[in-house]
Amino acid sequence: MAGEMTDTSQVTVLDHVEGIQVNGDPFSEPANEYAALLALREGLRFLYSFAVDCDRIVLARLNPKERVFMTGNSPTFAGVPLRLLTCAFHWYSISACQYVRTVGTIARRESSSRPLPPHYVKSVIPEVLAFRDKVAAHYAWSTKHGQDNEAERLASIMPPVGFRDDSFHVGVLTVTMRSSGVPSNSSVLKPWSIAKTHQCLRKRYWPEEADSQ
Repeated sequence: MAGEMTDTSQVTVLDHVEGIQVNGDPFSEPANEYAALLALREGLRFLYSFAVDCDRIVLARLNPKERVFMTGNSPTFAGVPLRLLTCAFHWYSISACQYVRTVGTIARRESSSRPLPPHYVKSVIPEVLAFRDKVAAHYAWSTKHGQDNEAERLASIMPPVGFRDDSFHVGVLTVTMRSSGVPSNSSVLKPWSIAKTHQCLRKRYWPEEADSQ
């Protein structure tokens, strides 16, 4: 019995930076991992749109010539659903890591010379991955995982959202502390923005969307 044939006359590029591509057009009748990628892409686009709307509320009240940094209950944040925005960062980090890791897994299956999927994720979105691991997937505060220090545990449960320059970020504050004589800090949790991260991912994965918003 003849095996299923794959159309090699067409290729689909999954990562335009790394040149990851597969034969045929798996998105025309998506199943399994390609259906998952489409679902994640749609969810990421939704969260990006929400985050940009939040950014615009604040930007409309600022002098565009000034650099700003705000956290907490700044009056400039009035009307911004900060609690929902916090959740959006959680959801975005988990979905973005899922998307990138899925692409990395497809690439690795196509060629063993490609990086292992976890290494690929770390190379593409290191700040998002750190937030996902220590905050979004579970609060480091709630565990005693040996890879987390005391400052990271405290930082994971603190309100994470702040506005820097032209966008809301998480990881804007670094916790430094000493517990039982042992110093630690949360510098592994670096600042990142949904808006700026998504714009970078669009160039890498969906360049046809790059000028749409």
